[in-house]
Parts: sequence; C-alpha cells; structure tokens
Amino acid sequence: MQIFEVEVFKLFIIVAARVSGLIVAAPVLGSRNYPVIAKVGLVSFIAILIAPTLPAFDQTLPSDPIAFTIIGAGEFLIGLIMGFVMTILFSAIQIGGQIVDMQTGFSLMNIFNPALETQFPIFGFFFFIVAVLYFFTLNMHHLMLTALAASFEQLPPGGFTLHPELMLEVQRWGNAMFLDGLLIAAPVAAAMFLAYVTMGLLGRVVPQIHLLVIGFPITISVGLFLVAFSITLYLGLLDNLFHQMFKNVEVTIRGMS
Repeated sequence: MQIFEVEVFKLFIIVAARVSGLIVAAPVLGSRNYPVIAKVGLVSFIAILIAPTLPAFDQTLPSDPIAFTIIGAGEFLIGLIMGFVMTILFSAIQIGGQIVDMQTGFSLMNIFNPALETQFPIFGFFFFIVAVLYFFTLNMHHLMLTALAASFEQLPPGGFTLHPELMLEVQRWGNAMFLDGLLIAAPVAAAMFLAYVTMGLLGRVVPQIHLLVIGFPITISVGLFLVAFSITLYLGLLDNLFHQMFKNVEVTIRGMS
C-alpha cells in the first residue's frame, strides 16, 4: 500500500511538472500579474484531474532522486515548449496591432499590457484583448488542456527528445508569425494606404489645404472606422489561427516523441 502511494505521488509530480511548464509559458496565465498562489493551485488541480486518466506506462518512474529530477526537468521543458508554440500566435497579434497603429497614427501612444508585460500600442492592445476574450469564448482553453492530457499518450514521462527537425519547424512558425501579423493588419493597412494616396493627390490638386493639420484627424477617424468595420474579418482570421496553433502543438508533441 505504501509503495502504491509513493508511485501515485511520483506520477503526480511528473504530471505537475509538465503542466507547470505549460502554465509558465502560456499567454495570459504565464503573466507575473497572475498570482503565484493561483498558478500553484491551478497546476495542482489540473495535475489531479489528468493523473488518474493516464494509462499504465511501460516503465516505472525511477526512485533515484537524480534520475527523477532529470525526468521532471524534461517534463517541464515539454510544457514550456508547448506554451511557447501557443504564444507565437499572440505575438503575431501584437505585430499586426503595431502595423495598424503605425498606419493610423496611434504608434506614438503606448500602454502597458500586463498579460505580456510589454508596452503595447492602442490597437495592438485592443486586438490582444479581443483575441483573449475570443479564445475563452470558443473554449480553446479546454482544447489546450485536452492537448496537454493527450500529450502523455504520445510522449510518456522520460521520453523527451529534441530533434533538429522540430527546431527547424519552430523556426518556420516564427517566420510565419510576421506573415500572420501582416494578414491581421492587411484590411486596415490597405485602406489606410489608399487614404494616404488620396490625401496626397488632394494636396497636389489643392495646395492651400494644410495636410499636416487635417491629416491626423482624418487618419485617426478613418482608422477607428476601419478597425470597427473589419472586426468580423479579424474574428474569422482568429478562428483559423487558433486551429493552426493546436495543429502546431500536435506537430510539436510528435517532434519530441
């Protein structure tokens, strides 16, 4: 009976290590503004839910402290990589928001985003908040926990290996992050480009107009209207990006197995 309880406790620690890595690197939950006590409670709660559902492993967990610590560190790294892959999407949203801010003239004003602990432009922060709310509205956090629980089937404790192909794939996703940012900002950026061209032509036709005086109110007004008008397109793009994010997580798990 005592041996059984020790094995259960070791399994709980291993599961909690992988969950901790995910929580630390995951967007929003990994922020320093999220209380440490709440993180510990969340990690413990998720580990308690996942551990009883895991199938029996081919090998028992080692009793040697050094070997057990090495396995625990590998589990933490697995969760960390999974969280990092998810964070790439929200970095793309930040890039898209910065492009929109540069086009609309809001780039001079930054506000602090407590979730990512960085300075965000106005529209960058707005896009981020909408993405987070939409993420929870679609119950994507449930899919995140499901992917975490399923990772133990393909990648049992102690089976972590970092293949070079996976690193190249993560690098490709990092490159795609900038493309996703451009896609997010494309509707507003394209319309603002036409607005700037129109004002430039107007300034050539009517030189008496002071574009420096009326340009900023026009670009700000047009930018606000375009962002409000394109919010439906933005949500549709988020649907595709969220599903692609979880596909990338699956590829990551297979690449580490």
